[in-house]
Amino acid sequence: MAKKRMSAAKKEALVLRLLRGEDMETVSRQAGVPLHRLSEWRDMYARGGRESLKAKPGDPVNTELRQTRDLIARQALEIEILKKAKALADGRKLS
Repeated sequence: MAKKRMSAAKKEALVLRLLRGEDMETVSRQAGVPLHRLSEWRDMYARGGRESLKAKPGDPVNTELRQTRDLIARQALEIEILKKAKALADGRKLS
């Protein structure tokens, strides 16, 4: 018998319980969801909200979303580094 997929809304409700401070083991036991899966959903939710919970972890949409967000994060870091390098080169004090 194939396992039925949980809706994004139900996943989100479980993740919100974790974010409110409920114990992960308790939520896992009550929902019948493995700890690693809850942790994965929490991380996915942090990166992309409910939309990220709609796709399976290996789905191209989810993978593309993760890759895009990773790229944006790297570029933001590079911009900060370049700003600090320019400030040093100009002899300005760093904030």
